[in-house]
Amino acid sequence: MFQTRPMTPACRAAVAVAEQLGLTVDDPVLVQETNNTVIWLSPHPVIAKVGTHPGSGERLVREHAIASELAERGAPVASPLLGATPVREAETGFVVTLWCRLDHNPSEPVSGQAVGASLRELHDALSACSVELPNFQVDLERARRALSDMGRVAALDPAARAFLRSAFDDLLLTLDDWTLTKCPLHGEPHDGNLLITPSGVRWIDFESVCRGPLEWDLAFLSEDARSAFATVDNDLLQLLETLNSARVATWCWAQAHFPDMRWHAEHHLERVRRRWPRTG
Repeated sequence: MFQTRPMTPACRAAVAVAEQLGLTVDDPVLVQETNNTVIWLSPHPVIAKVGTHPGSGERLVREHAIASELAERGAPVASPLLGATPVREAETGFVVTLWCRLDHNPSEPVSGQAVGASLRELHDALSACSVELPNFQVDLERARRALSDMGRVAALDPAARAFLRSAFDDLLLTLDDWTLTKCPLHGEPHDGNLLITPSGVRWIDFESVCRGPLEWDLAFLSEDARSAFATVDNDLLQLLETLNSARVATWCWAQAHFPDMRWHAEHHLERVRRRWPRTG
């Protein structure tokens, strides 16, 4: 559920940037507050993303550049707001990007094949993107470093933290043994990053766009959606699914003060326990 809240610094930054474009915002609505603060600038069909954490501004600028190119190529994405470039708001110093808000009906049935086909279309558009894309392993290594920061994962008890570190290291070593064919990827094509619109599936959140093996993106998809792809290395897929759970568990434990994040933290930690007994 969306919630209307008092004007936080992130909300003030979003409203200030909107007003610079002549948009009067009557009732800003908080949509999400985890990695970034996401705000619906009601009553306008405009979403603001506000980078409130160190390094998030740079990621938002890069995401905006990628999404702008994808939109120009007609890719199935939610587009940046036409004519609105990333802005560093003067009072807060937060970077703000503006996006077209699309109607989303999560109860509308959509087949896995349709999701898979849409992701293939997105991959094709990404292959022509001029923005330099990082190796997918950069984010894995960043997560592993965060797991060593006691302050960031203080909510994770010592025994579980030791297990997750051991599992993560073992998984990364196993990945080093693979020869990987890399291509442009969304990076996190899970259900939370797709919208079911009247025009079909539309993808959002391009901060994790990267280069990596196809199986990295497929690790986020249902089995039905994966069937849209002809060639899949199932052994590599299983390894990357488990590595992804180790990564997600780490970031969610770092944000365990959010109830939803704690649930995901525990869920993915248990998935690592089930799938990687060699580290137990």
